[in-house]
Amino acid sequence: MDYSNYELFIFDLDDTLIKTEYYHYISWKTVLNTDFTYDYFISRFHSNRENNIYNVLMNEFNIQNCTIIIEQKKAFYLKYVEENKNNICMIDGVEDFLNQIINKGKLFVIVSNSPKSQIDYYCNLFPILQKSSKNYYSEMFQNKKPNPECYLNVVRDFPNMNILGFEDSITGIHSMTQVKEIDTVFINTSDYYYYNYILQEYNIILSIINYTNITI
Repeated sequence: MDYSNYELFIFDLDDTLIKTEYYHYISWKTVLNTDFTYDYFISRFHSNRENNIYNVLMNEFNIQNCTIIIEQKKAFYLKYVEENKNNICMIDGVEDFLNQIINKGKLFVIVSNSPKSQIDYYCNLFPILQKSSKNYYSEMFQNKKPNPECYLNVVRDFPNMNILGFEDSITGIHSMTQVKEIDTVFINTSDYYYYNYILQEYNIILSIINYTNITI
C-alpha cells in the first residue's frame, strides 16, 4: 500500500496506538465485581450500537445508575494503569511510523472515546504522542463512537486533506467508515471477536496486525 499520498493520519488510542484494552477489561471486571472472559468483554463492550455500554450495564448487570459505575471504572483504570505503567507498551512499529509521518512533514491526530485525562496520561508516558496536531477526547463530543461525530470534526478541522485512519474495534470502525473523506485501515489480529464481521461488513482498504515494515 502507498502511504505517501496521505497528508493526515488518524489514530484511535486503545489498542491502535497503545496496548491498553486489557487494562479496560480488568477495570470493568473489578468495578462490576464479576468474572467474565476477555472475549465476553469484547463481545459486549465493543459494539456498533449507540450508548451500548449503558445498555450492557442495565440489561446484563442490572445497574440503574450507570454514570456512577462508569466514573468508578475511569478512576480505577487510571490507578491500575499507573501501577502497571512499566508494562504498558505501544503497538509494534507505531513509534517508527509516527516518526516517519513527522519527518515527512505530514500530520497525525488522536481520536478516542477516552476522557482527556487518559489521553494526557499516555502522552506523558510516550512523548512521541505529544507530536499530535490535535487530540480529540470524549468531553469534546455530544455523541461518542460508534457515532461518526468525532471523525466529522476531524474532517472539519483539517479540510481538503487526504486522510487515512486506523481503528482496532468494531466501535471505531463503524464510526470511521461512515465518513467518506477518510480511508480506513483495520488494525487487529484474527482472534479479535468481530474480526470476520468487520472484514465482511465494512468498507476498509486494508487490514494489518501492527505497523512494522510500513514505509511512507
